[in-house]
Amino acid sequence: MKRLKLFIAASEDTTDRPGFFQVKYGGEFAARKFLPHLTNFKNNPDFCTKQCYQFRQRFALDFTEDIAKIMLFPSVLPELIDDAQSYLKDAIPAHDILVAVGVHPDILIELIRKAISAGCKAVVIPREDPDWLTTSFVNKLKNMCETKGLEYAFPRPFCSLSKGKFIYINAFIDQFKIGKPKYEVITDEKENVIDVDVKCSSPCGATYHVASGLIGINRENMVDAANRLWHVYPCLSSSHMDPEIADSPMHLAAYINLYAAKDAQKNHEEDSYAN
Repeated sequence: MKRLKLFIAASEDTTDRPGFFQVKYGGEFAARKFLPHLTNFKNNPDFCTKQCYQFRQRFALDFTEDIAKIMLFPSVLPELIDDAQSYLKDAIPAHDILVAVGVHPDILIELIRKAISAGCKAVVIPREDPDWLTTSFVNKLKNMCETKGLEYAFPRPFCSLSKGKFIYINAFIDQFKIGKPKYEVITDEKENVIDVDVKCSSPCGATYHVASGLIGINRENMVDAANRLWHVYPCLSSSHMDPEIADSPMHLAAYINLYAAKDAQKNHEEDSYAN
């Protein structure tokens, strides 16, 4: 399969507050985490630690050339939008995957329709906040995608995205190495971590922060260390309880990081060249 092109839609990252009959869709996750991670923090080096930034340079993580366009919408909008097309005046380029982060539902429906006309093969719409998308609306989008022959994923949170039955979404995970985090640690004869090979990172880039901090840690202590490292790389998923899952997206993200560390601890590789 040829390299995939992304079309990314998100809300602006502003401090605006909603008024009467208005809602706010926060753009901080896209602006401060997802987009900097996709471009290897080249425009935002201060968004991650120096240690993490240096560690990331060994990996090919700048996907700027694979981003067809980034379209931003106002963060504060009416609760109900009658004319969604008025927010979609810019042309949508040819692309393979639409990633929509924190986009108003009324705009989202029209956006998907226009994306299909531009050759879109799959949509990835993360649910970082329970207020972004209701389950009934997600089901409506699924039916729409199935009718149009479009692949879809609605990960809650984004770092829960895993491979499944869809070819293009699997290829998206492989090419951009984002989704449910997975990494392997290499230890010396004393079981101290001497290197970490990141196979897949959470879309916010937290996995590289954790991986860079694990070097020098003994394997026995790496799960606790990974947990601490994750908590100092601010998660921007919502901490609000989602009644449908009786938990918050942020709490789920913490568990996902914890399980990734436990898997790496269990399946570590001892350096065969260690003295």
